[in-house]
Amino acid sequence: MLKLSGIFTSHMVLQRHKSVPVWGTAAPGAQVTVTLAGQSARAEADGAGRWRAVLPSMEAGGPHTLTAACGPERLTCEDVMLGEVWLAGGQSNMEMPLREARGGKLAAARSGGETVRFYPVPRRAVPDGEPLVPAADGWQVCTPETSGEMSAVAYFFARQIARTQRVAVGVILCCWGGTSVSCWMSRARLEETRAGQRYLDGYAALVGDKTEEDYRREMAAYDAEHQAWCARMDAERAKHPRATWEVLNRLCGPCPWPQPAGPSSPFRPAGLYESMLHPVCPYGLRGFLYYQGEEDCEAHFDTYAQMMTSLIDQWRSDWGEDTLPFLFVQLPMYVSRECYQAHLDDRHWPYLRDEQKKVSRTVANTAMAVLTDCGEFDNVHPLDKETVGNRLALLARQKVYGEPVLGEAPQMERVQATPGGRMEVRFSHTGGSLTVRGDALEGFELAGADGVYHPARGTVQLDTVTLWSEAVPQPETVRYAWFNYGPANLYSAAGLAAVPFRTDHQPVR
Repeated sequence: MLKLSGIFTSHMVLQRHKSVPVWGTAAPGAQVTVTLAGQSARAEADGAGRWRAVLPSMEAGGPHTLTAACGPERLTCEDVMLGEVWLAGGQSNMEMPLREARGGKLAAARSGGETVRFYPVPRRAVPDGEPLVPAADGWQVCTPETSGEMSAVAYFFARQIARTQRVAVGVILCCWGGTSVSCWMSRARLEETRAGQRYLDGYAALVGDKTEEDYRREMAAYDAEHQAWCARMDAERAKHPRATWEVLNRLCGPCPWPQPAGPSSPFRPAGLYESMLHPVCPYGLRGFLYYQGEEDCEAHFDTYAQMMTSLIDQWRSDWGEDTLPFLFVQLPMYVSRECYQAHLDDRHWPYLRDEQKKVSRTVANTAMAVLTDCGEFDNVHPLDKETVGNRLALLARQKVYGEPVLGEAPQMERVQATPGGRMEVRFSHTGGSLTVRGDALEGFELAGADGVYHPARGTVQLDTVTLWSEAVPQPETVRYAWFNYGPANLYSAAGLAAVPFRTDHQPVR
């Protein structure tokens, strides 16, 4: 019996200007013909009944009808567009739906003017061995009725790309809250590095000799606790629609986390790669969007660059394009109420941000959206997702689509000591000049030979920041935004927040 893989449905967007792979199952040896916009391709099902046809590159446009035929059998997908396709991956901040983001309900109510569509990859903790099962309604066209369920970050990104490129934009949503970077890589890839093996060994130790039955029993108890917490949250939100996350946490208690470890948990290393990501490969893409890292801040912040580099290489290799653009989000500011009140700052978040910066500077065709101005106190899920999506879109417009816009954030390029105990920091990607939001520059610190940092004052002139501190008469090193949560207010002329940095080589602590 002829079948298309579940990602091929009516209303889908296929990638323009690239060959278009289409796949599914049929009887072994069966001949399958796929047709779209006057172009056809043929394929023969292998011994397992799997087939893949590759249509030639086509221009943007539509709506078209895609047809798959095998003898008397015929399958059709209507309202198919050729345009731009991106895959959005990561954890909860990528997953957050538009309806939950700040201004999201209004954005959803006004949606529909752009040609934006999305496909939510079905959430499966374990693979079932079959071609990808479609989501409830397959590809969705963004309308006031549907947009609220789309990833907020992906929606704001796609909206800007659709407007500027004047084509349909489709986003494949492949994300799951609470996942580490290791969840989205294969076991074989994880075993290649010491950092990856550390994830595998650590999770195996958590599971121990726990059986699947043990895990299900623990999950039943966890689900009951989590549902009770959700009910409290819903009740408080109904009574106090404008309550902040800080207030809700105080009223309802923290969200129960983490879930129990188990052999079929979606949080096991390599799990969601097998059950969610790999099944949609190699659907034609322009590139990847990625927002993840919060889950790795505590125990794996020091090896994140190595892990992320491996992930990018794997995804590109799986898709057969070693230069596919990979645009990602640097973590914003964050601190819990408990740590703030106890004056604790382990600085794991700036270290992981620095690891992310390393990736953006060492891996080709990557770019990083900086969010030092988008964090929220005691809320690991900041509600401003429009800024995130817009900054990713600016990066795509500059780096992928070749527009004359500034998408890259200001980056430190050179530091030098000057007479009078001052330090000059020169930045690139300033858009002509740096700007400060507020009455005074914040976020910079200086240290002398003792390595002890003190807050610095400073002035800005064009692309250069001049710093000094009465507590550091002979400064030797400088750092910026080097804390989990705090004020940092340096921007480019285009309004993009500067990249955090440090010039010392103090060991991670």
